[in-house]
Amino acid sequence: MTAFDETQRGEPVELAGDTLDGQTWDSADHRGQVVVVNVWASWCGPCAKEAPHLVEAFDETKGEDVEFVGINYRESSKETGRAQGEEWGFTWPSIYDKSGTTSIAMQGKMTTQPSTAVLDRQGRIAAVVLGATTQSTLQGLIEDTLAEEGR
Repeated sequence: MTAFDETQRGEPVELAGDTLDGQTWDSADHRGQVVVVNVWASWCGPCAKEAPHLVEAFDETKGEDVEFVGINYRESSKETGRAQGEEWGFTWPSIYDKSGTTSIAMQGKMTTQPSTAVLDRQGRIAAVVLGATTQSTLQGLIEDTLAEEGR
């Protein structure tokens, strides 16, 4: 896990795309919120192990100024991704990224599946977990980012 001091953060992430449910999602629409970005795929064993932790962190932060978005990475089809997300209990949107281009939008900081980033209220990467995260780790990162002055 890597946390970035506010002075070490780069430019805001510009992540956008079509979601598994046929909508569009754009990080620019969520400035002012803390955004959790999780890279996952149905074929990823550690992603399956991590899924209950993500759902629990999502449930624990409901009602706070927090948005979750998935990146369904190099999935064979939207249908496969949608079915797997539903099975794992993901109720937040997931961008369908068959080609793997979202890694550019995430500034090269999410280099494996699963990976999770927490974006601050300005849309900058505040923390990254490479590999499976736990509910307690993720919730701590979310709470730390929520508590920052940059409101």
